Amino acid sequence: MGNLINLRYLDIDGCDSLREMSSHGIGRLKNLQRLTRFIVGQNNGLRIGELGELSKIQGKLHISNMENVVSVNDASRANMKDKSYLDELIFDWDYKSYLDELIFDWDYLRTYGVTQSGATTHDILNKLQPHPNLKQLSIRNYPGEGFPNWLGDPSVLNLVSLELRGCGNCSTLPPLGQLTQLKYLQISLMKGVECVGDEFYGNASFQFLETLSFEYMWNWEKWSCCGEFPRLQKLFIIECPKLTGKLPEQLLSLVELQIDGCPQLLMASLTVPAIRQLRMGDFGKLQLQMAGCDFTTLQTSEIEILDVSQWSQLPMAPHQLSIRKCDYVESLLEEEISQTNIHDLKIYDCSFSRSLHKVGLPTTLKSLFISECSKLEILVPELFRCHLLVLERLEIKGGVIDDSLTLSFSFSIFPKLTHFTINGLKGLEKLSILVSEGDPISLCFLSLDGCSDLESIELHALNLESCSIHGCSKLRSLNLWDCPELLFQREGLPSNLRKLEIEKCNQLTPQVEWGLQRLTSLTHFTIKRGCEDIELFPKECLLPSSLTSLEIVGLPNLKSLDSGGLQQLTSLKRLDIFGCSRLQSLTEAVLQHLTSLKMLWIACCPVLQSLTEAGLEHLTSLETLWILKCPVLQSLTEAGLQHLTSLEILDIHDCPMLQSLTKVGLQHLTSLKKLYIKNCRKLKYLTKERLPDSLSLLRISECPLLEKRCQFEKGEEWRYIAHVPKIVINLVLY
Repeated sequence: MGNLINLRYLDIDGCDSLREMSSHGIGRLKNLQRLTRFIVGQNNGLRIGELGELSKIQGKLHISNMENVVSVNDASRANMKDKSYLDELIFDWDYKSYLDELIFDWDYLRTYGVTQSGATTHDILNKLQPHPNLKQLSIRNYPGEGFPNWLGDPSVLNLVSLELRGCGNCSTLPPLGQLTQLKYLQISLMKGVECVGDEFYGNASFQFLETLSFEYMWNWEKWSCCGEFPRLQKLFIIECPKLTGKLPEQLLSLVELQIDGCPQLLMASLTVPAIRQLRMGDFGKLQLQMAGCDFTTLQTSEIEILDVSQWSQLPMAPHQLSIRKCDYVESLLEEEISQTNIHDLKIYDCSFSRSLHKVGLPTTLKSLFISECSKLEILVPELFRCHLLVLERLEIKGGVIDDSLTLSFSFSIFPKLTHFTINGLKGLEKLSILVSEGDPISLCFLSLDGCSDLESIELHALNLESCSIHGCSKLRSLNLWDCPELLFQREGLPSNLRKLEIEKCNQLTPQVEWGLQRLTSLTHFTIKRGCEDIELFPKECLLPSSLTSLEIVGLPNLKSLDSGGLQQLTSLKRLDIFGCSRLQSLTEAVLQHLTSLKMLWIACCPVLQSLTEAGLEHLTSLETLWILKCPVLQSLTEAGLQHLTSLEILDIHDCPMLQSLTKVGLQHLTSLKKLYIKNCRKLKYLTKERLPDSLSLLRISECPLLEKRCQFEKGEEWRYIAHVPKIVINLVLY
């Protein structure tokens, strides 16, 4: 790489699997202006000192694997002080990718903090002082016990944004209040910090700071608020479970406040006259009833309470209210919140101990979510007697009904309801959604998932866009997913249904009884796995002509497609055939009537031998053709595909018995833009004529015979492909 002395841009963002960079001469690229990432190597790998001569790099630079910097002298040679064009700099020590392996492992996060051996870590970072022009700095997973001398020095830094993340061995913060230009400050995952005090402010008090965030500070106990934040607009304090100190009292410019996971926090007074957005959850003893606190101009507010008594402490009703693990929640639902303007109500993990006199929910309610509550036979019947005229979303997730329940309601009580979901509710046996003449109906999406006791569903004339019914093992009259005894009734599905998916239904009634042709609005149909009785699909007149997408996935006994059942699908645009282990061939020009088809995907059909009689040549609208993992497929066509003048993408993967593509007539595919061929080890011949000029990318890999014929300037077929702008053969670009 060192020979590319005129190279100006080296962008490797997004190369997440890249673990090291070549150590050969990157320091000689003195004209380099953009270097997005620099990976410090081990032993004889790339040294950080190679950055020394790269004085022109600009924009963002991410230096990773900083633990491999073992020499103070090498750090000095990096000359970070001279990088006057850099805007953003990230110093990143490796921490074995806890985000990839331990997401949401809170016990791990509590002990998280990289511990790098060696006494020079602090000295190394001290020698990497950046140029004063730098605007954004991030220090991640730094294992030292103290921050460098230059961090917090206003004569050295003019930072606008600073992030300190995972510096677990540091017990104090640098004097960041002295950074007079700082606007954005994020501090997280610093398990060593127990107190934030004078040292944090230094000789100043964050005169220009606009956003301040403390997150996952597991051992932080006290905040000695010695300074002011005159321009602070956003304050986030998240998962600081030991924090007991007060918040800054004078936050006159604060617009957004979020406090979550701080159960010990005690605040006696708070003045936030400009507040517009408020979110509080698990906030313990936090008090918001105090003089000078004006919440009347709030645009959004979200509060979670863990005790009914907290409701009376609030100075106003929030826009979004979450009630979690509250005893005596009945009193709130009967009357206390009925006169509020709450838009979004969530009820989690509550148990109802007595019958409700009524349910007095706010008339402004637009979204209601009830999750993992017990004794729902007390709440649910009363809930479906409410008249919630603007309710748009209703979801019941989990929870138990001790006595079996039949739920029947009319849409006249929820005229604006568009989304209705019941997920994992035990004890619900029958569901009936009624529509009377003249009732306004807005419902578009209905989802019933994992209701193991549900036996009967009755739907009347619903104009649904999507109906999803999964895992309802006792359902008999309507069973679409993972329900073993599906019995279609001709009038059982809404006539305006647009999407229908059937999965794992092993005892389907005969296809002629499904009545799907009556669904004249149906556009998407999927049949997946199970369905063991199906050998020929689809039967004639089974599917409506309105269908635009058909997915046939994992039917273990499917042997052939029925041309009579496909011939009326003249509007079909996408056809997927995937994982049908006994599908041997597509005969009788089964595809010839699909004149609107734009995308065809045939994959994982282990005994499919030929497509020569399928009628591919008639698919004149086809734009994308994928043929993947068909290990005994030997031929695509005898007639040629020259009529596929709309085909733009052809992808053939893992077809090891395929020997030639010459009969396909690739040279006639005048719209072809991308051609991918992979792992076709017997494929030897690609074309006998020059490939079309429209082709912009040809990628060939793991095809040893074909690769030899397409060898750069030597292969017998190179002359037919040489004009293609981008040719990649076994990851080598020509």
